[in-house]
Amino acid sequence: MRPKSRKSSDRDLKLILKSLKSLRAVDASPLFETNMPGWPTHPTMSIVEDARNFRQYGYFAQTLVMSEHTGSHVDAPAHLIRTMPEATIDRYPVDALIGLSKKYDLRRYKFKAGDQVPLKAIKETEKRTRFRLETNNIVILQFGWEKYYQTNSANPTKREWWGKNMPGLSAAACKYFADAGVKAVGSDTAGCDECVVDGQLKHNFGHMKYFLPNHIFIIEGLRNLEKAPTIGIFIALPLKIKGGSGSPIRPIIFGLKSTSPKRS
Repeated sequence: MRPKSRKSSDRDLKLILKSLKSLRAVDASPLFETNMPGWPTHPTMSIVEDARNFRQYGYFAQTLVMSEHTGSHVDAPAHLIRTMPEATIDRYPVDALIGLSKKYDLRRYKFKAGDQVPLKAIKETEKRTRFRLETNNIVILQFGWEKYYQTNSANPTKREWWGKNMPGLSAAACKYFADAGVKAVGSDTAGCDECVVDGQLKHNFGHMKYFLPNHIFIIEGLRNLEKAPTIGIFIALPLKIKGGSGSPIRPIIFGLKSTSPKRS
C-alpha cells in the first residue's frame, strides 16, 4: 500500500479538526484556586499571587503549591495499591484518558453521604438513557454533588463539607464496571466510588479491589456534568509527573451540538 501524500494527510487532519470543532465542548473542571475544597487529608491548594511581580521582577507569574490530587484529577494505581509502586501516572500513555464516555445521571435517586449506589440503579440508568456499556468506555457518575461545592464560603465547615461527605459505589456496581473493561470511572465527588461521612471513610471497593488494581483510572472532582452529554468524547491529559500517584487534569467532554442533555 502506497503511503498517503502530504496533501492527502493534511486534508484528512483538517477534516478531523473540523469535526471536532463542530461538537459542543463542556469544561468538566473546577476553577483551581487557593483553599479550594478537596479530600480532607490532602494539602489544600495555595496560589502565591505575587511570586513574580512587575515591581520586583518586571513581569507577572504566580507559584502554585498543591497536591497531585487537587481539583479535577486522576488517581493512578500507585496511589493506594502498595503492591503496584511502578504503576505511576508517568508510566501510562498520554492518551490514557481519551475515550467514549457514558454518563450515569443518578440525581433522581437522591443518594446521601455514605450511601452505596446499588447495581440496580446503574442498570436502571442504562435502560432509561438507552445506552450499553462497552470495553474502554469512560464512566461518568453524576450525583449532583456540585451543589455542595462552596469554594467561596467564609465558613470553613461549609467549604470543607463537599470533601468530607459523599456517596459511593457498592461492591457489585464496582465489579460490574470492572468486568465491562472500562478505561476509567469518574464523578462529581471527591472520592468517586468512596462512601464518606464527616471525613470518615466507610467503603472504597473501587479504589482498593476493582479499579486501581486492574489499571482502571479513577477521576475525581468533575464539574458541569449537567451540561455534559449522556454519550460523549472524554479528553483529559494528566501531567507527566515523575513517580506521580496521580495528576491534576483539565477534562473536556465533547457532544453533538444538536442534542442537549436532559435531566432524567
